[in-house]
Amino acid sequence: MPTLDVLAATVERMLSRDGARSEATLQSDIRQFLLLSSFGLDDDEVRSVNLESQLGDGTRRRIDIEAGNSVIEVKKDLRVGNVRADAVSQLAGYVQEQSHRLARRYVGILTDGVEWFLYRLTPDGSELSEVAKLVLSPPAADASERLTVWLDTILATAENIAPLPVEIERRLGVTSAAYQLDSATLTDLYRGAQGNAEVTLKRMLWAKLLRTSFGTAFTDSDDLFIDHTLLVLTAEIIAHAVIGFEPAEMIADPDGVVSGRLFADSQVHGVVEADFFDWVLDVPGGREFVVTLTQRLARFNWRDVSHDVLKVLYESVITAETRHSLGEYYTPDWLANRIVAETYTEPLNQRVLDPSCGSGTFVFQAIRAYLNAADDANVPNGDALAGLTGHVFGVDVHPVAVTLARVTYLLAIGHGRLTASDRKALSVPVYLGERGYPEP
Repeated sequence: MPTLDVLAATVERMLSRDGARSEATLQSDIRQFLLLSSFGLDDDEVRSVNLESQLGDGTRRRIDIEAGNSVIEVKKDLRVGNVRADAVSQLAGYVQEQSHRLARRYVGILTDGVEWFLYRLTPDGSELSEVAKLVLSPPAADASERLTVWLDTILATAENIAPLPVEIERRLGVTSAAYQLDSATLTDLYRGAQGNAEVTLKRMLWAKLLRTSFGTAFTDSDDLFIDHTLLVLTAEIIAHAVIGFEPAEMIADPDGVVSGRLFADSQVHGVVEADFFDWVLDVPGGREFVVTLTQRLARFNWRDVSHDVLKVLYESVITAETRHSLGEYYTPDWLANRIVAETYTEPLNQRVLDPSCGSGTFVFQAIRAYLNAADDANVPNGDALAGLTGHVFGVDVHPVAVTLARVTYLLAIGHGRLTASDRKALSVPVYLGERGYPEP
């Protein structure tokens, strides 16, 4: 039977919580799903997915399924009696043991094939806290796709993911298990830093800048500060990837990534610098968080981007209510492309300034137009990039938007041009402006 047929039949059995299905059968089906789905597991990695692996604490307790840094506990039907509560308690022991024994963050997944719960350890490591939930329903094909994406954001095994808007939203957006796990972790790090003078100062400076820029439209909140931190860290890691840093280099030096020290070696200026959001380096566990985030983002192919993908990320994390209260309305890519095509008709002889650039949608299209024109005129790459930074500019009053737009500038140039041997030092001309509200 073809693999797709086997997978469909497997998922159909997983969705059936009837009396005939045994727990052992369900375990086997979930294991088969992990091996057959597009998680990027080769033969060696398949052996790391162990059914009923020994826990390693000297007891006879066994893990139902282990995959990557995840422990999966399987029950026949979580709707029955105290099955779920008892299973969570059991799963907590597994996660605690694996986290302690292997000295890295483990998460727990509890499922009966239909309901899937993601748990993480609380900061003190004493119990599990629910992070995300997925409920599947027929048809099997739809359930299979939803479960694959949900699990992949947790297992982080697939590689070379195309950074298309739909993939960015479902793998990194606010509804993804990855975002929910990262947000919860950052929240714990921030709450644990109460009383840290450096963190308090950076939080205060962030609020002061936004209040100065937006006046009463800005609503100060810890949740927004945390979301902004996650967005900026994400953008900074992507920036390193697009100019040629390998994941191993970034993982080995999270301080260098967040502070901009590594980036300075690239001779690309004005993109990654020390800012409010490097507070994660001031708290225990912050560097580990940066490493985990780097590993997740390194799975995308940031070398080939055709849209303002950071706009998609921003819109999927920051609510429409918050964005609109600050006057943020983002232009669709197709409209920006059309406007640039109709107005930017002689790119080599025209200059473009977007005075409210947001994440850089118009800037992205203008850069592509300029570089295409330079190629048509046989301008060498090094000279084309030097000319570009004197022709396409962006300004915004929102510090997070400015960071995103600077990274979008690099994505529009592309990995190939940025890593070419004739590329000279350059500064990205996207600037933080002032709206001019009086100090409250």
